[in-house]
Amino acid sequence: MELRPEQKDFVDYAADMIEENKTTYQQLLQCAEQKYHQKLPFVCYRLPQQPSVVVRWQEQPTLNVFDVKEAIEGFVFAPFRSNHPSVFIPFDERTTLISDTPQGDAENTTTHTPIETEADKQAHLNLVAEAVTAIQAGAFEKVVLSRKITLAKPACPFKSFTNMLLRYPSAFCYLFYHPQVGTWLAATPETLLYHHQGEFRTMALAGTKVGDKEWQPKERKEQQIVTDTIVSQLQPYTTTLKVTDPHTVCAGSVQHLCTEISGTLPTDKVNEVIQRLHPTPAVCGYPTDKARTFIIDHEPYDREYYTGYCGLIEGTKMAALYVNLRCMQIDSQHTYLYVGGGITKDSMPQKEYEETQNKAQTMKLVVSR
Repeated sequence: MELRPEQKDFVDYAADMIEENKTTYQQLLQCAEQKYHQKLPFVCYRLPQQPSVVVRWQEQPTLNVFDVKEAIEGFVFAPFRSNHPSVFIPFDERTTLISDTPQGDAENTTTHTPIETEADKQAHLNLVAEAVTAIQAGAFEKVVLSRKITLAKPACPFKSFTNMLLRYPSAFCYLFYHPQVGTWLAATPETLLYHHQGEFRTMALAGTKVGDKEWQPKERKEQQIVTDTIVSQLQPYTTTLKVTDPHTVCAGSVQHLCTEISGTLPTDKVNEVIQRLHPTPAVCGYPTDKARTFIIDHEPYDREYYTGYCGLIEGTKMAALYVNLRCMQIDSQHTYLYVGGGITKDSMPQKEYEETQNKAQTMKLVVSR
């Protein structure tokens, strides 16, 4: 498969790293496991369709707080909203290893039964119905509602990350750990912002289906809201804007509608654009403020870093940031899967619940103990 321009840039960057940073994938994982047991922050990641996996770590458990207004070089991990810190792991060749992506087949993971009652399901159905009523009354146009699915036991982050790399080569995959933030993994299909040498790319990703069914008006409308909002947010910053027609992309067992948006963007505007784009209507809703308020007031849990963003920033040279979707969180007792769906005036609660069940399969297929 041909690499997109931004992926080639990062392949070239990886190839240029000094030889002593290169190792085998097993040694890279062993390094990450060592940091994990030492309670030292680290991140393993692979960009979409890239042949290399990178691990970066800190020698001290410092919480480096990311300020989007400042130029940094590091891996950024930002929350859905500001009640949690945006953090980063600085780039340093002395604390970096790189390897080839593992080869072979993903592990056939066992069936994982969620700790979920009929009351939990009904609560989500009721929440969707309440949102539809609010939309029909004119409170907002779209809101993205999510679920936190609890699995009975903690997953092994390293086996699960390996499964993720093998199953989802077109996703941005990461394993992030910080003793003050926790353990998070994702295989996200959605770019928040890629910027390099004055050129940018982003996407409007929304609408979900399974199998060969035709796209329905509800999904097309949902995706168009996302496209229109992102375009309007970007127009003040660029004189050149290219918007493709929507096309279907696969993300695990589900499919989405995707519109690619690209153009020119001055380097000194990148941080401002990041603030404008996050959270996108694909993970929050529209209008943003009203949708976000509904989410905060009605969702029965704190999203923390789910639907935040993460990825690489290299000062003013390059940014490759992704929306934190299809993610899981692991603690000492449980594994938590995060899934959601866009609600519009035409949404049907049962179908929306089924959509979240389908999306959860993306993570269930990689969870390993």
